[in-house]
Amino acid sequence: MNSLRFAALLLCGLCLLIGCSDDKPSTGSGSDRKADSGDKDSGKGSEQNKPAPGDGGDRPCGDDDEGDGTEKPVDKPDTRPAEATGTGRGFSDSKQPEGESLEGKELKPDTEMASGRVKVSNLGFSFNVPEGAIAYFGTGGAAIQVGEKGGALLTLLIARTGVTESEARDMISQPLDLGNGASLNPQGEIGGKGDRLTRAMTGAAVTGYVHALIGKSTGVAVITIGQAGSDSECKAYSAKVADSIKFARPGGEKDRLKYEADLKGKQVHVFKYKSGGGGYGGASWSSETNKYWHLGSDHSYEYFYQHTGASSFDNPDVRGGHAADTNNDHQGSWSIELTLTLPVLVLRDSKGEIHTHTLDLIQGRLHIDGDEATVGQSSRKR
Repeated sequence: MNSLRFAALLLCGLCLLIGCSDDKPSTGSGSDRKADSGDKDSGKGSEQNKPAPGDGGDRPCGDDDEGDGTEKPVDKPDTRPAEATGTGRGFSDSKQPEGESLEGKELKPDTEMASGRVKVSNLGFSFNVPEGAIAYFGTGGAAIQVGEKGGALLTLLIARTGVTESEARDMISQPLDLGNGASLNPQGEIGGKGDRLTRAMTGAAVTGYVHALIGKSTGVAVITIGQAGSDSECKAYSAKVADSIKFARPGGEKDRLKYEADLKGKQVHVFKYKSGGGGYGGASWSSETNKYWHLGSDHSYEYFYQHTGASSFDNPDVRGGHAADTNNDHQGSWSIELTLTLPVLVLRDSKGEIHTHTLDLIQGRLHIDGDEATVGQSSRKR
């Protein structure tokens, strides 16, 4: 498909739209990026707000001790409105029907799906692949790709559970990174209202159009991208795919609730240490990073970031050293959500910013944003 030539440029920036796996908030500052990779955290945490380490016994997520007070998952999802559950997730006022099941062929990774209805049962939505087009989802990909054979348009579908209307509005207000310094930027005002939002996007050499549908449980962004001057074609094709979307209860809800139950009342901790030295004067340096997520059973959270860097040098001319701390913290509500790939921890802070972290279990141990974490009883949350 000629249209797939755009894919390599686009997929690196897709997480901005549905908050798939980026630690960066979707609006404003307060980023929790990894300092050891050259990332920066804004804000200074006051001394009294620095977290105390967990009360000992930090353990991998897979080690479920009996009698630890962890809430066990239920077989049926909680169908109460989000306002009643206190998590602030989902869009209970959505007018999109949500059925019990979906029609169509199950989307299989690394398999081309020809025209017809395709479903993603885990997230609870399906859509029609237009006549003459092919749908494709690569293992570990951020989006489902839909392109016409010999066509010049590429359509991307990105989905996540628990999307609210305000989150969807914020998500389609972010630039789409195309790589190599290029981007697709939102233009004009957001169109539509309620559970269906639209927006035009333009870049130096491409144009695009987004239709965002927000179901009660899942939100899906449909982005059609084409060469400059194909604005009307992008808008029409995006609408065509979006019109075909149907929702049902997410099949992965039980797994989502299991993740939440395992993390309620827990502290998740990531620790990193780096050091080096040598050369003239015996200079040495070290850095230590701690990240703490305290997750309450009431879906409230407290997050703390601490980074300490130190260096020293000792030569015949000058002796000395340097040390600096960077702290950041925020509070709000949390939930576990499902994406096309890994589940994510979604933090909705008190300033309205959204922070997302990918979660993965590798050999029974929890990894957050790819870093191995320890999980123990929180000293600040129950």
